Amino acid sequence: MTERKLAPRNLSQSAKQMVILLGVILLLFAIQGIMRPGSVTVGQAMNISRQASALGVVALGQALVILGGGIDLSVGSMVTLTNVFAVSIMQGKDENILPAVAVCLLLGLLCGVVNGIGVLKLNIAPFVMTLCTMSILQGVYLVYTGGSPSGNVSPWLKQIGNGFLVGPIPYSTVIWLTLALLVWVVLKFTPYGRKLYAVGSNPKAARLCGIRVERIKFSTYILSSLLAVVAGLLASGYIGTTSLSLGNDYINNSLAAVLIGGNAIEGGKGGVWGCVLGAFFMMLLFALLTMLSIGQVGKLIVQGLIIFGVVAGQGVFKKER
Repeated sequence: MTERKLAPRNLSQSAKQMVILLGVILLLFAIQGIMRPGSVTVGQAMNISRQASALGVVALGQALVILGGGIDLSVGSMVTLTNVFAVSIMQGKDENILPAVAVCLLLGLLCGVVNGIGVLKLNIAPFVMTLCTMSILQGVYLVYTGGSPSGNVSPWLKQIGNGFLVGPIPYSTVIWLTLALLVWVVLKFTPYGRKLYAVGSNPKAARLCGIRVERIKFSTYILSSLLAVVAGLLASGYIGTTSLSLGNDYINNSLAAVLIGGNAIEGGKGGVWGCVLGAFFMMLLFALLTMLSIGQVGKLIVQGLIIFGVVAGQGVFKKER
């Protein structure tokens, strides 16, 4: 089976799940409209997209790793680490934003390289390796801050996190969708994208076809960490300060967004736009649960049920085939 035969079939399966997800999103909007007439507006939808932008960027990186047959549990800690270092370097000044971004990108690159070496050179299971990296990153930012983070983001980054480009369209939403478009182009129209699908579908067959499997997988961990850095910067601009709990929800939420968007946990199946809808769906669902006065515990239960349901459904579908 060639690489070109693998990708189109996988994308068509993802498209089917994406259509269902879009229908569920419209249903949630309808429920909200019934509960609170007049609350469903373009402005409200754009506000949800702004809240979903950082999660959406993380989900893009998570999707790349999962497409290659791995998983990245360190993304949440990378988001928090970015927040802590960026804010401490910026100190509320625009002239410090370039050094802050450079340092955070270098940290993201280092994190991705460490994950790649652990998984591909030391043969540590992706779940275990990225779990270790997550713990190490948590220790780093706790030591760096002494448990008491401080500082403010620069006005420019705060404008990116909270401002609007045109009308009700937030800057952060534009950045998120632009990155999604770039990732989609790479997966759809480049040899790298076809190789990634081939590696995730059948790494042994891909290796026999001359694909450098380790190199492709290695790159996904680097891209995932770098995208987590971008998400951390967007989230920092949104909240305007530091928070040691900023990235806590990004692991489960990014996995949920990727899986309900049509990406298979075993790799090699899925796409980009389902992840975009998945991230938007998660934020819309949480907003609806908040409207129903359901607290964080209820949200965690719903989140777990969603991940369980999607993975179980994929398993049943695979068995039937």
